[in-house]
Amino acid sequence: MNLEQLKIKLKKIKKMGFIKTHRAHDTGIGKTLEDLLGVKENNLRLPDLGDVELKAKRIDSGSMLTIATKSPLPKGVNKILFEKYKYLDKEGCFNLHSTVYGSKKNPQSFRVAFENDNLVLKNKKKIEVYWPVSIFDDVLRAKSDTILLAFAETKGERKTKGEKFYFAEAYLLSNLNITKFKTAIENNKLKVDIRIGVYRSGKNRGKYHDHGTGFRINKKDFLHLFDIFERII
Repeated sequence: MNLEQLKIKLKKIKKMGFIKTHRAHDTGIGKTLEDLLGVKENNLRLPDLGDVELKAKRIDSGSMLTIATKSPLPKGVNKILFEKYKYLDKEGCFNLHSTVYGSKKNPQSFRVAFENDNLVLKNKKKIEVYWPVSIFDDVLRAKSDTILLAFAETKGERKTKGEKFYFAEAYLLSNLNITKFKTAIENNKLKVDIRIGVYRSGKNRGKYHDHGTGFRINKKDFLHLFDIFERII
């Protein structure tokens, strides 16, 4: 398969509309696209480009992309943050939903900054909270020189085989620029969403529940983390 044949395949997949996932949970989107392209082991070999790593990402209606979901270190520190900064929401439940930026403090006076090889959450209570920059390797760095990245709109619940994907756009990316990644955080384009609360129903109602910390960026800004990108559908 050459690049032009790949484009034809991707256009056909796009015309199929929403496609039922081939696997439940997070990896379903990649597995589904691999199967539709007839690709194994998450890579392509194109005579025009050589080895190309295949990635597929979910986007929501606001074109936001969650590039990673990872609770901070040291282990268990999110529960400490919750106890120190929790608040009552409109439903009378304790919550700590906090979007954190690089260049300004948020309502909890949180801010993130790079220190050595870590992204550190600055806070007034001086609780040690950080994420190793290495956690982004899997979602940003490629095993080959070029990435084929497909964006898909979704329907249905991710944890079930009822999820569906509409592969709307695809890009060829190369030359990740780690300086641009850091600048995206410092310029508030890459945001950190802390999402901690309590179960609202069932046997665990009222108990602590960490929804995971999400690192979110507009898909257009994500593309600009790479020095070279080309839309192919």
